[in-house]
Amino acid sequence: MSAYVAKNLENGQKSWNEATQSRIAITTSTLEGIKNLKIMGMEDAIQSQITALRSKEIQISKPFRWILVAYNASANALGILAPVLTLILFAMSSKSDRLQADQMFTSLALLAMVTHPANMVMTLIPQAISVLSNFDRIQTYISQPSIQDAREYSPQGSIQRLATIQDVTVQPSSLARPILLNVSQYLDCGEILICAGAVGSGKTTLAMAILGEVTPNKGSICVSPKQIAYCAQGPWLPSVAIREAITEHLDELDIEWYNTVIEACGLVPDFDSFVGGDIALIENNGMNLSGGQKHRIALARAVYSRYKILVLDDPFSALDPAVTDHIVQRLLGPRGLFRKMGTTVFLISNNKEMFPIANRVLLLQDSRLHLQAQSYSQDPKASIGVSTLPAKTLGSFPHHETPKVTTPIRKLHLNDAADEISRRTGDLAIYDYYINAIGRTNALLLIVCTAGFAFGSTFAQYVLKWATESPPESLAFYMSLYAAVSSIAWVATSGTLWAPLSYFTETDIGAIVNRFGQDINIVDKQLPLTLANFNTQIFKLAMQLILLLKIRISMAVTLPVCAICVYFIQRIYLRASRQLRFLELESRSLVFTNFLDTASGIVTIRAFGWKAKFENENVKSLDLSQKPFYILLCLQCWLKMTMDCIIAIFAVILIAFTVLYRNTTTGADLGLALNLVIVANTTLLRLVQSWTSLETSLGSISRLKSIQDCVPSEDDDVGGTLGPNLRWPSSGNLQVNDISVAYSESATLSIRNLSLTSHSGQKIIVIGRTGSGKSTLMLSLLQLLRPAQGSILIDGINIGSLPPRTVRKRGFIAVPQDGFSIPTASLRFNLDPYHKSPDQDIFLSLQRTGLWDKIHSTLAISASEKVNTNIEIRSLLDLPMSSFLPFSAGQLQLFALCRTLLRIRSSAPHKPVIILDEASSSLDSETETILTDILRHDLQGYTVLMIAHRFAGIKGAMRPGVDAIATIQDGQLQTVSLMEMSG
Repeated sequence: MSAYVAKNLENGQKSWNEATQSRIAITTSTLEGIKNLKIMGMEDAIQSQITALRSKEIQISKPFRWILVAYNASANALGILAPVLTLILFAMSSKSDRLQADQMFTSLALLAMVTHPANMVMTLIPQAISVLSNFDRIQTYISQPSIQDAREYSPQGSIQRLATIQDVTVQPSSLARPILLNVSQYLDCGEILICAGAVGSGKTTLAMAILGEVTPNKGSICVSPKQIAYCAQGPWLPSVAIREAITEHLDELDIEWYNTVIEACGLVPDFDSFVGGDIALIENNGMNLSGGQKHRIALARAVYSRYKILVLDDPFSALDPAVTDHIVQRLLGPRGLFRKMGTTVFLISNNKEMFPIANRVLLLQDSRLHLQAQSYSQDPKASIGVSTLPAKTLGSFPHHETPKVTTPIRKLHLNDAADEISRRTGDLAIYDYYINAIGRTNALLLIVCTAGFAFGSTFAQYVLKWATESPPESLAFYMSLYAAVSSIAWVATSGTLWAPLSYFTETDIGAIVNRFGQDINIVDKQLPLTLANFNTQIFKLAMQLILLLKIRISMAVTLPVCAICVYFIQRIYLRASRQLRFLELESRSLVFTNFLDTASGIVTIRAFGWKAKFENENVKSLDLSQKPFYILLCLQCWLKMTMDCIIAIFAVILIAFTVLYRNTTTGADLGLALNLVIVANTTLLRLVQSWTSLETSLGSISRLKSIQDCVPSEDDDVGGTLGPNLRWPSSGNLQVNDISVAYSESATLSIRNLSLTSHSGQKIIVIGRTGSGKSTLMLSLLQLLRPAQGSILIDGINIGSLPPRTVRKRGFIAVPQDGFSIPTASLRFNLDPYHKSPDQDIFLSLQRTGLWDKIHSTLAISASEKVNTNIEIRSLLDLPMSSFLPFSAGQLQLFALCRTLLRIRSSAPHKPVIILDEASSSLDSETETILTDILRHDLQGYTVLMIAHRFAGIKGAMRPGVDAIATIQDGQLQTVSLMEMSG
């Protein structure tokens, strides 16, 4: 059996771990992008995907569990059948016709002392194999090649040239087209260099090469100094206070410089509007911030560092022209901070209005770098143009006093831990919830099995007492009965271990979005065994006490004293163990937070030179998380020692009673009683430990239950529904009537008394300063924020009376500002999550958005020969997103447009309202024509709301006298102007 387990258990554990990892990976991506998922109305599709992965995980775990069932059954057979076979053989070979009590019970005691440790060793083998399997996974991970920084470093000094790129080629595969080909360039001290190019041309790859994140296939890169401030296209922000995100890993806080930086980055008005100002906590990589605010905070971090080289990857794409102009003049202008400090800036941008401020403008085209312009304006009043907006819509950037800085405050999320402490021990509602989840039939089966095991393993010793006192001719009968009773215990053990492990995990957890890791792992692996062990120990202790009292009824006087001692011991142990559970939750949460922050921002961390600091923080948090576990082991040692002392006292009392009443006690009674005392020690110890483990494990069930009971549903206050045959929306008429919206009941209004009407087929561009309320309007339309007053109607139906998921799924098709995809999900799922589009439609949509060549080239990299086109499409669509070359920000926006086209086709003949949030912010002027063409043809007849900061490129899709521009300022609608004839 050990050989079989060693051969199969590790593979089973590995398969289960991989299935769990797949589920957690997609869950993590879902939680990180939950806002975008809700905007796109993909909740049901994601829930179905996670539920399917959960079911697959359970199916994969079954072979592993069957192996455990067989192994644990054989391990228990050692302790149960060894005494049976020993005594039967002894009886058969004994010359005496009667079994002597002193021989039999002494033998049983010795066998118990030998088989119990052996049984424990046997049960540890699966755990050891599981540990080795996990070690293999860790070893495989850390054995992967580390990133090799191929850059060369020049000694720091008074050198003019800070970076040199010499004949660099970057090619992901010998079969793929080079991303960069023979690129040569330099960065001189104090100059500003702008790199432009089409979507997917390799601009970000060039930036990554400068940072050392991409290793060139040939050529060399030399930089000085090694540390480079970096502002990513998708900004990374850790889960700390805003001010900490800007200053935490740098030198001591320089208040004067900090205030200068936040004013230059246009953050003062935003901090004034935040509750807590700049010590407000950043949630989930900035979920509670607008796209423009995230970019400006990341930019402020780069500026505050005062590094000699800054690499800025399109940081102004999410900003309106007025704010962009303010920041550019404060930072990049002739009198800007960069010019004053002599900072070298490598800026990626396709905004031609910014080109005049650069020393050189480079164009990346056909994998090569070309010098497009070399012009630096010496005019101190030089400014980038903002003429794309009417002057009356820009507004002025208000002057604000410098905010008073205070000590940073870090918010700690300890709700789970606090709930663990406040939850009452033995909460019957939690037990009832768990029993209902596993099924009352299964719960009854568990009780029957554990009771059968307890009866069989304990009562068998009483049968031996009969055997020692019986006539010689009855010896064979009693030995057969002893063997039968013992075998019942062995069979019951197998049933117990199988039943909870195969049924307890089948609980409805598809709707849970926040407990997919630790709690479900406890529910899967720890709780069923703990519950079975708890029931077993209760029944075993009950049987042992019954037999002990039957032997010596006078021992009943010791029960109250013993019960009181055990009660106080378990109370101390349980309270301490739950406090340790509190510390474990807190410290483990810190480990996860630090690790996820590090993983998501690894490029920024390495660029700034913070690698050692983050390594130390992760090691410290990991060490801290181990302390509660170590103390718990010490506490268990204390419990065992205390229980040993209690049982020793109990045994002394038993011997004393036996001596006092020796005339009424037989040798068999005494032998049985002493054997029961020996096993009662272990039973009592395991009972307290299993009860404590059960109580702490039920904390997972409690938290799962709290989601169902306490987390409000979006549909709670909605009473209306849509008829299944109702063709809604049929035309897409949108009416926004005097709505006021706040992010919470205590927050100030972000939108005040806003009214807007859009007729069927009309396109409206919504403009305004960053933070003016544009995104809030979109969230209100999608019912992610409920208006405090007013109403929103589509085709005359008040969407506030409909379930929000129905509104987002049928009433709107929304494209969020950040292109979103789930790396572990297939390309098909990311494009068509509800599986409504045939392969040909997906293929045509990819061609329509210009993405087919990129998608198809990935297959060409790994394919040795050309295959049938239909097979290519099908195989490509079933590949996970992570198997393709990384998508640029612009390509992700095109990807979102492709998803929109598929939804439009699948929703016909309905006419949902289309919402595009900064759909062209990362597109170059040439690629922007794809969006313009889609607006003009594919979205013809649909009502379209476009939130935009730059819209010159999409004006060609707007119809004069029909389509309009709506301006929002300070949460109010200022103007609605119809488009005029150009020229």
